[in-house]
Amino acid sequence: MNKSPSLLIVDDEPSNFDVIEALLEDENYQLYYAANATGALKLLEKNPVDVILLDVMMPEIDGITLCSYLKENPDYQYIPIIMVTALTGKEDLGRCLEAGADDFISKPLSWIELRSRLHSMLRIKQQYDDLQLLLRRREEMAEIIVHDLQNPVTSIVFSCEMLKSTELDSKQRNKLEQITVAGKRLEEQIQTLLTMAKLETRHLVLEPVYLRLKPLLEKLIQEFSIISIAKEIKIVSNLEIENDWVCLDSHLFSRIVNNLLSNALKYSPRGKTIEVKLQETPDRVLLKVCDEGKGVSDSLKEKIFQKYEIGVNHTDVNQTGLGLAFCQMAIEAHGGSIYVEDNQPQGAVFIVEFPRKTSAESH
Repeated sequence: MNKSPSLLIVDDEPSNFDVIEALLEDENYQLYYAANATGALKLLEKNPVDVILLDVMMPEIDGITLCSYLKENPDYQYIPIIMVTALTGKEDLGRCLEAGADDFISKPLSWIELRSRLHSMLRIKQQYDDLQLLLRRREEMAEIIVHDLQNPVTSIVFSCEMLKSTELDSKQRNKLEQITVAGKRLEEQIQTLLTMAKLETRHLVLEPVYLRLKPLLEKLIQEFSIISIAKEIKIVSNLEIENDWVCLDSHLFSRIVNNLLSNALKYSPRGKTIEVKLQETPDRVLLKVCDEGKGVSDSLKEKIFQKYEIGVNHTDVNQTGLGLAFCQMAIEAHGGSIYVEDNQPQGAVFIVEFPRKTSAESH
Protein backbone atom coordinates (compact mmCIF):
# COMPACT_ATOMS: atom_id res chain seq x y z
CA MET A 1 0.00 0.00 0.00
CA ASN A 2 1.47 3.33 -1.08
CA LYS A 3 -0.58 5.44 1.31
CA SER A 4 -0.66 5.01 5.06
CA PRO A 5 -2.94 2.10 5.94
CA SER A 6 -6.20 3.16 7.56
CA LEU A 7 -7.72 1.51 10.60
CA LEU A 8 -11.21 1.99 12.04
CA ILE A 9 -11.50 1.25 15.76
CA VAL A 10 -15.07 0.64 16.95
CA ASP A 11 -15.29 0.58 20.76
CA ASP A 12 -17.68 2.19 23.24
CA GLU A 13 -14.79 2.88 25.65
CA PRO A 14 -12.67 5.88 24.50
CA SER A 15 -9.86 4.74 26.78
CA ASN A 16 -9.45 1.60 24.66
CA PHE A 17 -8.84 3.80 21.61
CA ASP A 18 -6.12 5.61 23.54
CA VAL A 19 -4.47 2.27 24.35
CA ILE A 20 -4.53 1.16 20.69
CA GLU A 21 -3.28 4.56 19.54
CA ALA A 22 -0.33 4.28 21.93
CA LEU A 23 0.47 0.72 20.82
CA LEU A 24 0.47 1.73 17.16
CA GLU A 25 2.22 5.07 17.60
CA ASP A 26 5.22 4.09 15.45
CA GLU A 27 3.25 2.11 12.83
CA ASN A 28 2.14 5.03 10.62
CA TYR A 29 -1.55 4.09 10.66
CA GLN A 30 -4.30 6.54 9.82
CA LEU A 31 -6.66 5.94 12.75
CA TYR A 32 -10.41 6.53 12.91
CA TYR A 33 -12.60 6.05 15.97
CA ALA A 34 -16.31 5.29 16.38
CA ALA A 35 -18.05 4.71 19.70
CA ASN A 36 -20.90 2.61 18.30
CA ALA A 37 -22.28 0.88 15.20
CA THR A 38 -24.12 3.97 13.94
CA GLY A 39 -20.99 6.08 14.15
CA ALA A 40 -18.96 3.38 12.41
CA LEU A 41 -21.37 3.21 9.46
CA LYS A 42 -21.42 6.99 9.07
CA LEU A 43 -17.64 7.09 9.11
CA LEU A 44 -17.33 4.25 6.57
CA GLU A 45 -19.58 6.14 4.15
CA LYS A 46 -17.01 8.94 4.01
CA ASN A 47 -13.77 7.05 4.67
CA PRO A 48 -13.42 3.48 3.37
CA VAL A 49 -10.72 1.91 5.52
CA ASP A 50 -8.27 -0.97 5.11
CA VAL A 51 -9.00 -2.83 8.36
CA ILE A 52 -11.66 -2.66 11.09
CA LEU A 53 -10.83 -3.39 14.74
CA LEU A 54 -14.24 -4.16 16.26
CA ASP A 55 -15.06 -4.64 19.94
CA VAL A 56 -17.51 -7.47 20.60
CA MET A 57 -19.20 -6.13 23.74
CA MET A 58 -21.01 -2.87 22.95
CA PRO A 59 -24.42 -1.55 24.05
CA GLU A 60 -27.41 -1.46 21.69
CA ILE A 61 -25.82 -3.00 18.58
CA ASP A 62 -23.01 -5.36 19.57
CA GLY A 63 -19.89 -6.06 17.55
CA ILE A 64 -21.05 -9.43 16.22
CA THR A 65 -24.26 -7.91 14.82
CA LEU A 66 -22.32 -5.07 13.19
CA CYS A 67 -19.78 -7.52 11.77
CA SER A 68 -22.54 -9.62 10.24
CA TYR A 69 -24.14 -6.53 8.68
CA LEU A 70 -20.85 -5.32 7.18
CA LYS A 71 -20.06 -8.72 5.69
CA GLU A 72 -23.49 -8.89 4.05
CA ASN A 73 -23.12 -5.39 2.57
CA PRO A 74 -21.37 -5.38 -0.85
CA ASP A 75 -19.88 -1.95 -0.08
CA TYR A 76 -18.00 -3.18 3.01
CA GLN A 77 -17.76 -6.97 2.87
CA TYR A 78 -14.23 -6.86 1.45
CA ILE A 79 -12.81 -5.00 4.51
CA PRO A 80 -11.00 -7.38 6.91
CA ILE A 81 -12.48 -7.32 10.42
CA ILE A 82 -10.58 -8.22 13.59
CA MET A 83 -12.86 -8.80 16.58
CA VAL A 84 -11.54 -7.56 19.93
CA THR A 85 -12.96 -9.65 22.74
CA ALA A 86 -12.57 -10.50 26.39
CA LEU A 87 -14.52 -13.70 25.70
CA THR A 88 -12.48 -16.89 25.58
CA GLY A 89 -15.12 -19.60 25.15
CA LYS A 90 -15.04 -21.55 21.90
CA GLU A 91 -18.75 -20.92 21.39
CA ASP A 92 -18.24 -17.14 21.62
CA LEU A 93 -15.29 -17.20 19.24
CA GLY A 94 -17.32 -19.39 16.90
CA ARG A 95 -20.07 -16.74 16.82
CA CYS A 96 -17.48 -14.17 15.74
CA LEU A 97 -16.30 -16.34 12.87
CA GLU A 98 -19.86 -17.21 11.83
CA ALA A 99 -20.60 -13.48 11.63
CA GLY A 100 -17.82 -13.20 9.07
CA ALA A 101 -14.93 -11.98 11.20
CA ASP A 102 -11.55 -12.54 9.56
CA ASP A 103 -9.63 -12.79 12.82
CA PHE A 104 -9.92 -12.00 16.52
CA ILE A 105 -7.66 -10.79 19.29
CA SER A 106 -8.14 -11.14 23.04
CA LYS A 107 -7.97 -8.46 25.71
CA PRO A 108 -5.73 -7.20 27.16
CA LEU A 109 -4.06 -6.27 23.87
CA SER A 110 -0.36 -6.88 23.36
CA TRP A 111 1.70 -4.84 20.91
CA ILE A 112 3.28 -7.87 19.23
CA GLU A 113 -0.01 -9.71 18.67
CA LEU A 114 -1.89 -6.60 17.54
CA ARG A 115 0.86 -5.64 15.11
CA SER A 116 1.09 -9.16 13.65
CA ARG A 117 -2.65 -9.55 13.14
CA LEU A 118 -3.00 -6.12 11.55
CA HIS A 119 -0.13 -6.84 9.15
CA SER A 120 -1.76 -10.14 8.22
CA MET A 121 -5.10 -8.46 7.48
CA LEU A 122 -3.40 -5.69 5.49
CA ARG A 123 -1.79 -8.32 3.27
CA ILE A 124 -5.23 -9.79 2.60
CA LYS A 125 -6.64 -6.33 1.83
CA GLN A 126 -3.73 -5.58 -0.51
CA GLN A 127 -4.33 -8.83 -2.39
CA TYR A 128 -8.00 -7.88 -2.77
CA ASP A 129 -7.10 -4.40 -4.03
CA ASP A 130 -4.61 -5.85 -6.52
CA LEU A 131 -7.23 -8.29 -7.81
CA GLN A 132 -9.82 -5.52 -8.22
CA LEU A 133 -7.31 -3.44 -10.17
CA LEU A 134 -6.59 -6.40 -12.44
CA LEU A 135 -10.31 -6.97 -13.03
CA ARG A 136 -10.88 -3.29 -13.81
CA ARG A 137 -8.06 -3.32 -16.33
CA ARG A 138 -9.45 -6.46 -17.92
CA GLU A 139 -12.88 -4.84 -18.17
CA GLU A 140 -11.32 -1.77 -19.79
CA MET A 141 -9.50 -4.02 -22.26
CA ALA A 142 -12.75 -5.87 -23.00
CA GLU A 143 -14.46 -2.55 -23.74
CA ILE A 144 -11.67 -1.60 -26.16
CA ILE A 145 -11.84 -4.98 -27.91
CA VAL A 146 -15.63 -4.87 -28.12
CA HIS A 147 -15.52 -1.38 -29.61
CA ASP A 148 -12.87 -2.34 -32.17
CA LEU A 149 -14.76 -5.49 -33.21
CA GLN A 150 -18.29 -4.11 -33.06
CA ASN A 151 -17.86 -1.47 -35.75
CA PRO A 152 -16.68 -3.73 -38.61
CA VAL A 153 -19.17 -6.47 -37.69
CA THR A 154 -22.03 -3.95 -37.64
CA SER A 155 -20.91 -2.72 -41.06
CA ILE A 156 -20.96 -6.28 -42.41
CA VAL A 157 -24.47 -6.96 -41.10
CA PHE A 158 -25.75 -3.60 -42.36
CA SER A 159 -24.23 -4.21 -45.81
CA CYS A 160 -25.88 -7.63 -45.96
CA GLU A 161 -29.26 -6.09 -45.14
CA MET A 162 -28.74 -3.54 -47.92
CA LEU A 163 -27.81 -6.25 -50.43
CA LYS A 164 -31.05 -8.11 -49.70
CA SER A 165 -32.94 -5.42 -51.59
CA THR A 166 -30.96 -6.09 -54.79
CA GLU A 167 -31.65 -8.73 -57.42
CA LEU A 168 -30.11 -12.01 -56.32
CA ASP A 169 -30.62 -15.61 -57.32
CA SER A 170 -31.63 -18.14 -54.66
CA LYS A 171 -28.07 -19.39 -54.10
CA GLN A 172 -26.74 -15.85 -53.59
CA ARG A 173 -29.65 -14.95 -51.31
CA ASN A 174 -29.06 -18.07 -49.22
CA LYS A 175 -25.36 -17.24 -48.83
CA LEU A 176 -26.23 -13.67 -47.91
CA GLU A 177 -28.62 -14.90 -45.22
CA GLN A 178 -25.91 -17.18 -43.81
CA ILE A 179 -23.49 -14.25 -43.61
CA THR A 180 -26.14 -12.11 -41.90
CA VAL A 181 -26.95 -14.79 -39.33
CA ALA A 182 -23.25 -15.39 -38.64
CA GLY A 183 -22.66 -11.65 -38.27
CA LYS A 184 -25.51 -11.26 -35.79
CA ARG A 185 -24.24 -14.25 -33.83
CA LEU A 186 -20.80 -12.65 -33.70
CA GLU A 187 -22.37 -9.39 -32.47
CA GLU A 188 -24.02 -11.34 -29.64
CA GLN A 189 -20.74 -13.05 -28.71
CA ILE A 190 -18.89 -9.73 -28.68
CA GLN A 191 -21.53 -8.24 -26.37
CA THR A 192 -21.37 -11.35 -24.17
CA LEU A 193 -17.64 -10.79 -23.63
CA LEU A 194 -18.29 -7.27 -22.35
CA THR A 195 -21.22 -8.34 -20.17
CA MET A 196 -19.17 -11.12 -18.59
CA ALA A 197 -16.33 -8.70 -17.83
CA LYS A 198 -18.81 -6.37 -16.10
CA LEU A 199 -20.37 -9.26 -14.17
CA GLU A 200 -16.95 -10.37 -12.93
CA THR A 201 -16.15 -6.89 -11.62
CA ARG A 202 -19.71 -6.34 -10.35
CA HIS A 203 -19.94 -3.24 -12.51
CA LEU A 204 -23.01 -4.44 -14.37
CA VAL A 205 -26.05 -2.73 -12.88
CA LEU A 206 -29.09 -5.01 -12.99
CA GLU A 207 -32.43 -3.47 -13.91
CA PRO A 208 -34.89 -5.85 -12.22
CA VAL A 209 -38.60 -5.56 -12.93
CA TYR A 210 -41.59 -7.62 -11.81
CA LEU A 211 -42.88 -9.74 -14.66
CA ARG A 212 -44.62 -13.01 -15.49
CA LEU A 213 -42.39 -15.77 -16.80
CA LYS A 214 -44.89 -17.63 -18.97
CA PRO A 215 -45.49 -14.93 -21.62
CA LEU A 216 -41.79 -14.05 -21.71
CA LEU A 217 -40.77 -17.68 -22.24
CA GLU A 218 -43.46 -18.21 -24.87
CA LYS A 219 -42.11 -15.25 -26.81
CA LEU A 220 -38.50 -16.47 -26.57
CA ILE A 221 -39.45 -20.00 -27.64
CA GLN A 222 -41.37 -18.62 -30.63
CA GLU A 223 -38.26 -16.76 -31.78
CA PHE A 224 -36.49 -20.12 -32.18
CA SER A 225 -39.29 -21.67 -34.25
CA ILE A 226 -37.61 -21.04 -37.63
CA ILE A 227 -34.37 -22.70 -36.50
CA SER A 228 -36.18 -25.63 -34.86
CA ILE A 229 -38.31 -26.25 -37.95
CA ALA A 230 -35.23 -26.16 -40.17
CA LYS A 231 -33.56 -28.77 -37.93
CA GLU A 232 -36.80 -30.79 -37.65
CA ILE A 233 -36.68 -30.41 -33.88
CA LYS A 234 -39.87 -29.92 -31.89
CA ILE A 235 -39.89 -27.48 -28.96
CA VAL A 236 -42.65 -28.16 -26.44
CA SER A 237 -43.39 -26.25 -23.26
CA ASN A 238 -45.04 -26.84 -19.90
CA LEU A 239 -45.15 -23.41 -18.27
CA GLU A 240 -48.22 -23.68 -16.04
CA ILE A 241 -47.36 -22.97 -12.40
CA GLU A 242 -49.49 -21.37 -9.69
CA ASN A 243 -47.47 -18.16 -9.52
CA ASP A 244 -45.01 -17.21 -12.26
CA TRP A 245 -44.29 -13.67 -11.04
CA VAL A 246 -40.58 -13.00 -10.53
CA CYS A 247 -38.30 -10.00 -10.14
CA LEU A 248 -35.37 -10.03 -12.56
CA ASP A 249 -33.54 -8.17 -15.30
CA SER A 250 -35.66 -9.16 -18.31
CA HIS A 251 -32.94 -8.43 -20.89
CA LEU A 252 -30.30 -10.45 -19.06
CA PHE A 253 -32.72 -13.29 -18.32
CA SER A 254 -33.78 -13.41 -21.97
CA ARG A 255 -30.15 -13.88 -22.94
CA ILE A 256 -29.87 -16.74 -20.44
CA VAL A 257 -32.87 -18.49 -21.99
CA ASN A 258 -31.62 -17.81 -25.52
CA ASN A 259 -28.27 -19.39 -24.66
CA LEU A 260 -29.92 -22.48 -23.18
CA LEU A 261 -32.29 -22.92 -26.14
CA SER A 262 -29.48 -22.35 -28.62
CA ASN A 263 -27.34 -24.88 -26.76
CA ALA A 264 -30.16 -27.45 -26.78
CA LEU A 265 -30.74 -26.98 -30.52
CA LYS A 266 -27.03 -27.32 -31.30
CA TYR A 267 -26.70 -30.68 -29.60
CA SER A 268 -30.09 -32.20 -30.45
CA PRO A 269 -30.21 -34.60 -33.42
CA ARG A 270 -32.86 -34.09 -36.09
CA GLY A 271 -36.30 -35.36 -35.21
CA LYS A 272 -35.83 -35.02 -31.45
CA THR A 273 -37.76 -32.93 -28.91
CA ILE A 274 -36.72 -30.10 -26.60
CA GLU A 275 -38.93 -29.44 -23.57
CA VAL A 276 -39.04 -26.16 -21.66
CA LYS A 277 -40.86 -26.30 -18.34
CA LEU A 278 -41.40 -24.36 -15.14
CA GLN A 279 -41.61 -25.74 -11.62
CA GLU A 280 -41.92 -23.95 -8.29
CA THR A 281 -41.17 -24.15 -4.59
CA PRO A 282 -42.48 -21.71 -1.95
CA ASP A 283 -39.56 -19.33 -2.46
CA ARG A 284 -38.00 -20.25 -5.81
CA VAL A 285 -38.85 -20.88 -9.45
CA LEU A 286 -37.14 -23.56 -11.53
CA LEU A 287 -36.71 -23.32 -15.30
CA LYS A 288 -35.75 -26.59 -17.00
CA VAL A 289 -34.54 -26.96 -20.59
CA CYS A 290 -34.50 -30.66 -21.51
CA ASP A 291 -32.92 -32.06 -24.67
CA GLU A 292 -32.41 -35.53 -26.15
CA GLY A 293 -28.82 -35.10 -27.28
CA LYS A 294 -25.72 -36.98 -26.15
CA GLY A 295 -25.97 -35.63 -22.61
CA VAL A 296 -23.19 -34.40 -20.33
CA SER A 297 -20.75 -36.78 -18.64
CA ASP A 298 -20.44 -36.71 -14.85
CA SER A 299 -16.87 -35.43 -15.11
CA LEU A 300 -18.04 -32.39 -17.09
CA LYS A 301 -21.14 -31.44 -15.10
CA GLU A 302 -19.20 -28.96 -12.97
CA LYS A 303 -16.60 -27.85 -15.51
CA ILE A 304 -19.14 -27.18 -18.26
CA PHE A 305 -19.97 -23.78 -16.74
CA GLN A 306 -16.37 -22.62 -16.89
CA LYS A 307 -15.34 -20.24 -19.66
CA TYR A 308 -14.21 -21.95 -22.87
CA GLU A 309 -15.18 -25.40 -21.58
CA ILE A 310 -16.84 -27.54 -24.28
CA GLY A 311 -19.14 -30.25 -23.00
CA VAL A 312 -19.63 -32.32 -26.16
CA ASN A 313 -17.28 -32.52 -29.11
CA HIS A 314 -19.47 -31.85 -32.12
CA THR A 315 -17.90 -31.21 -35.51
CA ASP A 316 -20.98 -29.64 -37.09
CA VAL A 317 -21.74 -26.90 -34.57
CA ASN A 318 -20.10 -23.60 -33.71
CA GLN A 319 -18.55 -23.85 -30.22
CA THR A 320 -17.22 -20.86 -28.31
CA GLY A 321 -17.41 -22.11 -24.73
CA LEU A 322 -18.88 -18.83 -23.42
CA GLY A 323 -22.63 -19.43 -23.42
CA LEU A 324 -22.99 -21.56 -20.29
CA ALA A 325 -20.36 -19.58 -18.39
CA PHE A 326 -22.36 -16.45 -19.18
CA CYS A 327 -25.57 -18.14 -17.99
CA GLN A 328 -24.00 -19.04 -14.65
CA MET A 329 -22.61 -15.56 -14.04
CA ALA A 330 -25.88 -13.88 -15.05
CA ILE A 331 -28.13 -16.07 -12.94
CA GLU A 332 -25.81 -15.83 -9.91
CA ALA A 333 -26.06 -12.05 -10.23
CA HIS A 334 -29.80 -12.58 -9.59
CA GLY A 335 -29.12 -14.70 -6.51
CA GLY A 336 -29.88 -17.92 -8.38
CA SER A 337 -28.00 -20.97 -9.60
CA ILE A 338 -27.69 -23.22 -12.65
CA TYR A 339 -26.75 -26.89 -12.91
CA VAL A 340 -27.17 -29.84 -15.26
CA GLU A 341 -28.69 -33.29 -14.71
CA ASP A 342 -29.27 -36.34 -16.90
CA ASN A 343 -32.43 -36.52 -18.99
CA GLN A 344 -34.20 -39.84 -19.33
CA PRO A 345 -33.69 -41.96 -21.35
CA GLN A 346 -31.06 -39.73 -23.00
CA GLY A 347 -29.89 -36.14 -23.05
CA ALA A 348 -29.37 -33.33 -20.56
CA VAL A 349 -31.57 -31.13 -18.37
CA PHE A 350 -30.24 -27.64 -17.64
CA ILE A 351 -31.93 -26.29 -14.52
CA VAL A 352 -32.03 -22.62 -13.54
CA GLU A 353 -33.19 -21.77 -10.01
CA PHE A 354 -33.88 -18.20 -8.93
CA PRO A 355 -35.80 -16.31 -6.22
CA ARG A 356 -39.48 -15.79 -6.95
CA LYS A 357 -42.09 -13.15 -6.31
CA THR A 358 -44.49 -14.54 -3.71
CA SER A 359 -48.25 -14.75 -4.12
CA ALA A 360 -48.75 -12.08 -1.46
CA GLU A 361 -46.67 -9.65 -3.53
CA SER A 362 -48.26 -10.47 -6.88
CA HIS A 363 -50.78 -7.67 -6.94
